[in-house]
Amino acid sequence: MKTYLKFLLFGLAIALFSCGKVPTSVPNQPISHFVGDFENGTVSGFRYLLIDTTKNTQIVNNPVRKGKYALKNILHPDDFVNNGYRTELAIYNSANYKSEVYYSFSFWVDSNYLDTTYNLVCQWQDLPYYLQGEDWTPSPTLHGSAPPISLTYVNNTIELKMNDNPSSSNQTFLVGEPLKIKKGKWYDVVAHIYWSDDKTAYQEISINGKSITPFNGLDYKYYHRNLFNRAGNYFKFGQYRGKNKTEHTNIIYFDEVKIGSTLNEVAL
Repeated sequence: MKTYLKFLLFGLAIALFSCGKVPTSVPNQPISHFVGDFENGTVSGFRYLLIDTTKNTQIVNNPVRKGKYALKNILHPDDFVNNGYRTELAIYNSANYKSEVYYSFSFWVDSNYLDTTYNLVCQWQDLPYYLQGEDWTPSPTLHGSAPPISLTYVNNTIELKMNDNPSSSNQTFLVGEPLKIKKGKWYDVVAHIYWSDDKTAYQEISINGKSITPFNGLDYKYYHRNLFNRAGNYFKFGQYRGKNKTEHTNIIYFDEVKIGSTLNEVAL
């Protein structure tokens, strides 16, 4: 009988680990308070998804949202990194399974910005689910997909885009209405997100105090799955064009990048 039970338990374990829903990350892990305001005159504290910090980033004292310094983010036509045209800074361990997180940052589109096609100024991208055999390689196709959430600058507007298909890059959908953006002006983004792989997930995002997530009858939380798996997501900002090469060198300024567990932690 003991031998039979051993084989039964072993069989159940194999079935569990092969069916796709493997018990994963512990929910509601605390998020470390992060402040990236560039006041130390560097881009230290971030992970880099760009050609060269000396080529793609500059610390400037004008324009500045707050304090003495801000980040000048520069995307050149040939800045192709990790299978896409990009110049991004990333923060890991910032969007865990079943965690409630606040994010904020300010951006300023340079007056000489020329392109009218899409450019992601920030995205919450999925991570490999190592417990199910995924990694950063192209197979499985999880990481060839569009991010679960992104803010896209396109033709003088900001769009909130979501993707519910971890195997597709062309099934994104618009949440709310595009917001008109003027070049040469600071815009403050505040995002309040509850991360989950089911319908309890929500995102509540405002720009300069105006909600871009639609009113649901009670508040401005848009309920929709925002994790492809329970490994969580990570946050990155800058410029990302996918496979669409820009013909121009474009500049966007960033300042006051913050992440926390409360609204007070990310307030300007």
